[in-house]
Amino acid sequence: MLLITRLAVAIIALSAPATAHALPAGRPTAPQDGQSALVEPGSPRASVAAYLAAARAGDFNEAVRYLDRTVPRQRASELASRLLAVINTHLWIDLERISPRTLGDTADGLPRDRESLGEIAAEGRRAIPVRLAHEGSGAEARWVFSAGTVAMVDSIYAALPDHWVREHLPAVLLGAGPYALQWWQWLALITLIPIAALVGFLLAGPTQALLKRLVSRTETELDDVLVGSARGPIVLLIGVLSSRLLLRWIALPGPAEQFVVDLQRAIAIVAVFWILLRVIRVLQDALPSSDWGDSHPALRSIVPLVGRIARLLVIILGLLTVIATFGYPIATLLAGLGIGGIAVALGAQKSLEHFFGSVSIGIDQPFRVGDWVIIDGVEGEIEAIGLRSTRVRTLERTVVSMPNGRLADMRSENFGPRDRIRFRTEVALEFGTSAAQVAAVRDGIESMLRVHPRTWPDRIVVRLFRFAPSSIDLEVFCWVVTKDPDEFRVIREAHLLGIMRAVEQSGARFGFPTQTVIQRQGL
Repeated sequence: MLLITRLAVAIIALSAPATAHALPAGRPTAPQDGQSALVEPGSPRASVAAYLAAARAGDFNEAVRYLDRTVPRQRASELASRLLAVINTHLWIDLERISPRTLGDTADGLPRDRESLGEIAAEGRRAIPVRLAHEGSGAEARWVFSAGTVAMVDSIYAALPDHWVREHLPAVLLGAGPYALQWWQWLALITLIPIAALVGFLLAGPTQALLKRLVSRTETELDDVLVGSARGPIVLLIGVLSSRLLLRWIALPGPAEQFVVDLQRAIAIVAVFWILLRVIRVLQDALPSSDWGDSHPALRSIVPLVGRIARLLVIILGLLTVIATFGYPIATLLAGLGIGGIAVALGAQKSLEHFFGSVSIGIDQPFRVGDWVIIDGVEGEIEAIGLRSTRVRTLERTVVSMPNGRLADMRSENFGPRDRIRFRTEVALEFGTSAAQVAAVRDGIESMLRVHPRTWPDRIVVRLFRFAPSSIDLEVFCWVVTKDPDEFRVIREAHLLGIMRAVEQSGARFGFPTQTVIQRQGL
């Protein structure tokens, strides 16, 4: 049963380590207290901003002005381009954290002509510092990427997973698009979606077949049903895993890759909670017809209600988990919901009343789905017990919905639990019937009732009841051992016909309302 869920958790865990690579390996230190918010000309921030603006615009002739003078001029543009790719992949620079002063950060422990932007932890290498050097004087003074930093660009660039693509694509696709992504990266991301979906659809069938072989060894059939109904979540999980493996070849900038990885993890979480919803549905369908359901018939009708509540809780928990995946503080959100929940609760008193009414009905079990009831004058069959209302199918085949909040306080008569149905009638004999005939009718009716196999023998009442204004009445009472109303109607008809035969055999006649008028003449 839990095999698919464990597989989903493993896939999420598999994709989790990639998050560490999505963040820059090293970050520049925050500006020191007292630094001016105004960006001074020739400051480290101004130089880095100018380099990034020129490089992302494709103007590498301008970008080379911010590389060390010792860089070979014939390769300066190429190195400026490769440096941008390295920075975008391994060290996303936050300009607000770079010193805006011309002298740089004088409290960072480095020489006065050096400024640190962070470190690059390239795969399989030690951390490589990325630094600026101060060169020139007067109006020509500026900060440039140091010779040591530029010297390491080629080796780090060669280790990029997408360096081959960058070297063979046309220049138009290497241009900067929205959010500092190159146009080829946008195209790759758009193409990644259908490719991942296609892989998910192609591998979902074999994965289901493998899982079915594994779960077929268990004694229960619930896991077989679950595997058969979990194609959608399996497609999502395989698609997320394949997209995660393909994403590394795009080499997105740090923040962009972080967002995509968070989105992939959110989709994987959706798939896991989707599986949980399927588990609840499978259990809800299987429990009433299981051995447990047969041994606990009173709890069968509570299973749908518990299933609805469980699905609601799973959806809420899944939503909160997805929100937390994108870095939003769930504790703060829940605290805000707690404060706002007071106002919501005041406005939703009726809804909460109906919800707790449904919980009360589910616990007390005054009736179950399928029972025949009379509630507030409405007679019919319980068709559904929901979170807000209960639906009753009447004899006219109409549906009456009753709010559970009110229903929990109403008087309800449930015909479902009864073990037998009462048969009662009165037999009216006309005046003039002799006592012997009355006794014969009485004994004939009682004998007829006792020999019937469906009559409950412990209580059968056939007695002279009263002398009515126009008849001699006998009371007939017994119980019919059946729960089926249709069967009761057939037996009731047989009893009534038996009563008619007993009256006919005694020579008596049924009485009917009569009135004698005596008219005297001469008054």
